[in-house]
Order: sequence, then structure tokens, then C-alpha cells
Amino acid sequence: MTGRLDGKIGIVTGGSRGIGRAITEAFLAEGARVLITGTTSATVDQGLEALDCGDACRGLAIDFTVDPTGKAVIAKAVEHFGGLDILVNNAGTGSFQGAFELTAEEWDRVFMANLTAPFFLAREAARVMGEKAGGSITNMSSIAAQTGGLAGSPAYAASKAGLVGLTRSLARRFADLGVRVNAISPADIETDMTAGWSADLRQRLIDLTPLGRFGEAAEVAGAAIFLASDEASFITGQTIGINGGAHME
Repeated sequence: MTGRLDGKIGIVTGGSRGIGRAITEAFLAEGARVLITGTTSATVDQGLEALDCGDACRGLAIDFTVDPTGKAVIAKAVEHFGGLDILVNNAGTGSFQGAFELTAEEWDRVFMANLTAPFFLAREAARVMGEKAGGSITNMSSIAAQTGGLAGSPAYAASKAGLVGLTRSLARRFADLGVRVNAISPADIETDMTAGWSADLRQRLIDLTPLGRFGEAAEVAGAAIFLASDEASFITGQTIGINGGAHME
């Protein structure tokens, strides 16, 4: 690694597993200190043990479907590390209720985690980042935002599409603070979650992907490093698709 994030302080929500853990590992390798979140103390502890990062990382258990404000997350990062330069809104939830089965409670649960919490976390982060040299916020959307989703609920696709719109809105509103806001839109990535999908579903999705495979979490992490680094200092309001060509713009 090249130390592209030396001295920077970051938060990766949902950093205890999957894509979030890969991003956290990459940030640590590039010289950042990182606070991760998970939904339970057990998942946070497991994540910290796997990361084996000593004083360079901390963890916080929080369920964003219950508390979407983000204040405790931002406050803990500032308390432990003394500031904040990077926020990755990676935490979220899936849903598989169909259009005619989807309940109001499920809709609200999905939107709370996937859209409401990212807004409040971004707002709290921007307040801190704006006090010094600015920073970078990256929202984790999904190819479902562009395609409408093939395997998940309309609530999931709609929440992730809303996150793209939120990214553009906040990019405009936080620019004067020196805070850049971008999004990453992955397709199907090899994680513990997608490993449990049926062989038929996995093959159907691969057949729709020109590069003919699922992506790797490290490939998403590479984009996250770039967006958080000074190399992306003139990039804001953008959504980067990491999808093997399954959707092209």
C-alpha cells in the first residue's frame, strides 16, 4: 500500500463484515484510523478480532433501524481519534418481500437503515469535517437503484435509488464546507451473504454480467480508497458503478 490515507480518520458503518470489512482493511492498510459499526456487540467484536488492528480502530454497536441519528457514531470517532475526515455509509439492510406482500413496517425498516440513517450520519459528519479542511463521504448504493432490482424487494431498490439522489443533494449543500459526497453502486459481490444465495440465482445474475462473475469485496474497497483520497479532490456528486458491465451509463 502507498499510504494514501495517512493520518486520516474514518468511519465505516457496517464495517464488521462483508464489503464494509474489506473497506476497513483497505483504509487501515493505507494509513487511516477507523471506527466501525455493527448491529450487535458480538458482530463488532468479531469484526475487530478479524481486523486485528489494535489502537488503529474502534467499534460501536448500533442498530440504525432503531437509532438513525448517527450522533453517537460521529461523537465516538471524534472522542477516540480527535476528528473525522472520511465517512462510508455502508451499513444497510436487504429485503425480499415482493410488491404485493410488502408491508408498511418492512418499507419503513428498510428506508430507516438504507436512506434515513445515511442522511443523518452524513449531516453530523459534515458538521465536524467543515470545522477544518473538509472531508469525504461515500454512500453505498446498489445496482438495484439503476435496474429496479432482480432479487430483492421494491423497498430495497427504492431506498438505494434514493441514496443516489441524496448523494447529489448533499454534494451541492456540503461543497462550501469542503466536503465531497459520492456514491458507489456495486452489483453482486462475493460476501458471506451472497454465498448463501441459491446456485440458480447466482448463475442467473452471472449470465446478466458481461464480465461473467461476481465482484470481489476488494474491488469495491479500491473505489472507496480512491474516493476518500486526495486523488479524488475534484470529484463530488458522482456514482461509481462496480458491476462487471451489468449496467452501463
